[in-house]
Amino acid sequence: MDNQPRVLHLDIISDVICPWCFIGKRKLDAALGELEDLRVNLIWRPFQLDPTTPPDGYDRRKEMEKKFGADGARKLA
Repeated sequence: MDNQPRVLHLDIISDVICPWCFIGKRKLDAALGELEDLRVNLIWRPFQLDPTTPPDGYDRRKEMEKKFGADGARKLA
C-alpha cells in the first residue's frame, strides 16, 4: 500500500475585499483542516473587477457619476 498522501490542486479566484470571499476562505480552511490524508496545493488568483482600470487608477467621483449619475454618486459618497 502506498503511504504517500493524496494531493489536491486548487486554483481559487477570489476578491480580497469581498466579504463573501472571506467567508468562503474561512469555510475552506475549516474543511481542509479536517482532512488528514490529503495534501492541498492552493493557488490564489485575484479577481479583477474592472480590467479596464488604468494602472494609475481613476477619479472615483467621476467614475461614480458616470455609472450612477450625479445624484446617485452623491448618495454613495
